[in-house]
Amino acid sequence: MSTPQRVETPIVPKGQDREVIVLLDTSESMGWEAADGSQVTRWQVVSEAMPLFVAALEAEDSQAATEQAGGSDELGGLLIHGFSNLHTALGDFNSSNFSRKWQNIRVGGGTTIMPAWRAAQEDYMEEFGDQDALDRPALLTLVITDGEATDASQFGEVLKGAKAGRYFAVAIVGHGEEHDRTLRSYLQAAQANPKHVALVSFDSVTNPQDLAQDLIMLAGASE
Repeated sequence: MSTPQRVETPIVPKGQDREVIVLLDTSESMGWEAADGSQVTRWQVVSEAMPLFVAALEAEDSQAATEQAGGSDELGGLLIHGFSNLHTALGDFNSSNFSRKWQNIRVGGGTTIMPAWRAAQEDYMEEFGDQDALDRPALLTLVITDGEATDASQFGEVLKGAKAGRYFAVAIVGHGEEHDRTLRSYLQAAQANPKHVALVSFDSVTNPQDLAQDLIMLAGASE
């Protein structure tokens, strides 16, 4: 099937402040091969790409200095929510804590995305809800997944209805029938709302640099 083009421009318009939150697929299939016959798993590709993405974004976290004023590296950086059949609030990831936090992530279970999306919205509003709506940064939700969620139709409606201040980028890793089915499940929303939804296929990609570069471009972060 035809796949989306490579990323050339950020999804959030230039000059607009944005807050990036990642919804990370932690379902069992993320441990499967990234390409047919490859020894590299989807999780390995994502695991090596994410530190590069985090490093590109963390300097832009306006709250990081305050959050780390006490000397702890637990807060500040890129906020990540995991989703499988359960939602997991994975917390803030930065260059200092990445290895420690990442190794504690457990992969397994099915794929349900809506609880993670609701939690991401709550986190955003907790941080910026006391500001006037026009003064808040845009919320860019970056989804990294390899399979169609059981509640994909609900999430698709969220994507189709995204308006000013809400942007989504969906990166699909893996290969084969499941990859193509997942791509189709998001394609309609991306075509219906192209200004607010970007869809990128990483079909059979095993090089984490390729994934990281496109994520950085989508988010509008400098390397």
